Amino acid sequence: MDFLNWQSLELQRQTRRHFFQQCQLGVGALALGSVMTQESRAASIQPHFPARAKNVIFLFMAGGPSQLDLFDDKPKLRELSGKVIPESFVE
Repeated sequence: MDFLNWQSLELQRQTRRHFFQQCQLGVGALALGSVMTQESRAASIQPHFPARAKNVIFLFMAGGPSQLDLFDDKPKLRELSGKVIPESFVE
């Protein structure tokens, strides 16, 4: 099998999925490079006002708070406590 024939067979086996798998590292490197240049530019710019905050609380809530963290009243929960789950809840 010569080189051109092998290359032709390899291109025929190439699918869109294979293409994206092979390109993902290059695209990730490009994105990382652009983010790093933006961060370096942002670090050199001074803020308009001096910082006054001593503490900051970051909340990362993917999809919303847990039902355990919500303190709203759940009367149906109290009513069904200790009973078998009704079919309407399972469906």
